[in-house]
Amino acid sequence: MKIIAVCGNASLKGLSEETLELAYETGKAIIDSGYVLACGGLGGIMELACKGARASKNHKPNTIIGILPNYDRSIANPYVDLALPIGFDMARNLSLVSISHAVIAIAGGSGTLNELSASWQLGKLIVALGNEGYANKLGGTKLDDRREDMIYKANSAKEALELVGEKLPLYEGRFFAGIKK
Repeated sequence: MKIIAVCGNASLKGLSEETLELAYETGKAIIDSGYVLACGGLGGIMELACKGARASKNHKPNTIIGILPNYDRSIANPYVDLALPIGFDMARNLSLVSISHAVIAIAGGSGTLNELSASWQLGKLIVALGNEGYANKLGGTKLDDRREDMIYKANSAKEALELVGEKLPLYEGRFFAGIKK
């Protein structure tokens, strides 16, 4: 099974209703499309995506993964099926994108920016969704010239998952091979 990461704000403060709905619908669409959802396992965008994933008619046990920042499984939002308490604090961002085949960013602050940068360096398919935060700022751009593709921009959960379905085969067999001179 392919794992799709969802990254975004850990708090919903100041986010539009449209962005909140995008998070929920994206989580649902990930599971509807037969993928596994992975996220940081806490609140905000992560929790809404997990809630949407749980609402999918295709939801099965262990298809919603939360990569937690400490060793306490109890901090996972109530929709996470598989809580992985790795204890890496914010370094869990790298663990999250490393296990994922693609990354969808919704809004997002500095933590999401960190996940997007790591995803870019690791050669992951990246889709930016919505009109807020770093997803809005970076959608349709390249972070630097090390890659030929871009951070793809989507305006709906349906469009984001269509991009994942279309583009993911192009990323098969790509692995981070380290920094070259």
